[in-house]
Amino acid sequence: MGVFTPEMAEAGYRPSTEDSTFAGIASILEQAVRDSVFPGAVATVIKDGSVIYQQAVGFHTYDKRRKMKTNDVFDMASITKIVSTTTAAMKLVSEGKLDLDAEVRQWVPEFDTESKKHITIRHLLLHESGLPAFRVYVDSLQQREDILNAIRNEPLIYEPGDRYVYSDLGMILLAEIVSRITALPIDIYMRRYFYFPMGMNSTFFNPKTLNVGYTYRIPPTERDTVFRHKLIQAEVHDERAWYLDGVAGHAGLFSSANDLAKYCILLMNGGYYNGQQFLDPVVVETFTAMQSEQSGRGYGFDRRSRNGFTTAGSLSSEDTFGHTGFTGTSFWIDREKNVAIILLTNRTYPYRSFGKTISKIRAAVADAAFSALITP
Repeated sequence: MGVFTPEMAEAGYRPSTEDSTFAGIASILEQAVRDSVFPGAVATVIKDGSVIYQQAVGFHTYDKRRKMKTNDVFDMASITKIVSTTTAAMKLVSEGKLDLDAEVRQWVPEFDTESKKHITIRHLLLHESGLPAFRVYVDSLQQREDILNAIRNEPLIYEPGDRYVYSDLGMILLAEIVSRITALPIDIYMRRYFYFPMGMNSTFFNPKTLNVGYTYRIPPTERDTVFRHKLIQAEVHDERAWYLDGVAGHAGLFSSANDLAKYCILLMNGGYYNGQQFLDPVVVETFTAMQSEQSGRGYGFDRRSRNGFTTAGSLSSEDTFGHTGFTGTSFWIDREKNVAIILLTNRTYPYRSFGKTISKIRAAVADAAFSALITP
């Protein structure tokens, strides 16, 4: 189980005398460490609004100098798209300040062209806007405004709505739209209206602006040999987010398993957490439900694959939603079973070529959790 902390209690953890029930999870993770899928990991299982299991295994790095702890902080990578950008959009929709069918050109004048003028917020959230998945950009553009300007003027690669292409660029633009509506940078907006009032005290962008005690809790993600030529630790791994000053709609957020547990409980409770309604429950249901026949995704949220392999595990129900992150992070919420499974790792250490079997590990951990919860 690991050390029981006040943060775990605040997240709803109730120590169990039956932690051996979840021994399969620890076994899977320990084998993954031995196989160099990642140096260490933190797994958390939530059932009916309470954290019922949490375990840290391994170390920050393969030299085994610093043991992984349950309160360690990870680079969330693309989970930023959910816990920051999509959540901000949900709040603005809840408040009537953002319409899913509003055209992006209302906030991005560069989209007032024949090919882009009918792209909507809905298209951005569904990754059906016509924008490409990503562009390197940072090999020649390394200033925030230059990169944003390139994204605003990026040619489409297909007709909006015609198909699904998972796109960092669309989520970067959506975060900029949130900032224009709220007159706040998205990191400050989320801190003010979600992270601080929810007690998500380990959730920040740009962790190096904080104290050494916080940054010490962050495992490194990679030895960058291309752009920054150094060990990436307590700095966002994604290069585009780094050159966007560490704050972007697609990446840049750092958080802990305990904080992510609070966020999962928020969604499982229909936008309600710790005595406060943060989001309209109808909006939460709408965003997390399947909204695209092309991809099976919700608005912003990924959902359990409808056919074949899924990182949410073979035992998850069809009504399962969540997201994954390139650095080795993931969370899945099974609405039918009222279960959430969080797995945080730094699988890209020491290089992103490592940890290629992370998808199988995610699925195995999920199945081990679901198996443990099945009543004999």
